[in-house]
Amino acid sequence: MFKTRLLFLLFVASAAFAQNWEIGALGGFGLSNDMTIHSPSGTASSNLANGGAFGIFGGDDTYNYLSGEARYLYRYSDFSLSSGNTTVTFPAHTQLLQGVFLAHLRPRQTKVRPFIAFGGGLSFLSGTGVESAAQPLGQFAGLTATRQTLPTATVGFGVKIELHHHLRLRFEADDYISSTPSKVIAPAPGNSVSGWMNNVIAFGALSYTFDSRNEGGKALP
Repeated sequence: MFKTRLLFLLFVASAAFAQNWEIGALGGFGLSNDMTIHSPSGTASSNLANGGAFGIFGGDDTYNYLSGEARYLYRYSDFSLSSGNTTVTFPAHTQLLQGVFLAHLRPRQTKVRPFIAFGGGLSFLSGTGVESAAQPLGQFAGLTATRQTLPTATVGFGVKIELHHHLRLRFEADDYISSTPSKVIAPAPGNSVSGWMNNVIAFGALSYTFDSRNEGGKALP
């Protein structure tokens, strides 16, 4: 994970060479869809449990209608497995490293700027609990203390609101789409899992915009 975080910091640092750039912090909440595990004895549902999320972002905001940024997000996302009246959970978290483009619907000079977000990157899922051979619903799948990396696409929408000079407020909702996490939620032998994983995160953020052309690192009025 050190290399991943270093890559993110380098990405953000490179934005300083743009004419205008933006850095900020975010906090919100995530949820995911159910994925179906098929077995000869029936089906079970697995997902990432709902949980809080936080992160940082930074990137270029030079152009009127298009900007780009790198994001690092940490989401609390215990693994969950359920069938009938039985539900099993397993402590876990997800980290996301994403490169995202924002297509704005209004130019930079406006106070309120709706936008569409799209991009991609990686999701890092980590089980942090203690595995048990006697786990309930083990005939369907095992919840494991392992890690899995998944290529991930990003689509979403949001709005930026200029609060004061170079301070911005942002509200955004994104769907981080990847294949099913079949290693950390491992189907039992002979079973299969279907569907895509939709990891939806809605958040609010505060950011600061910076003009790198200004000598001494001071924001321009």
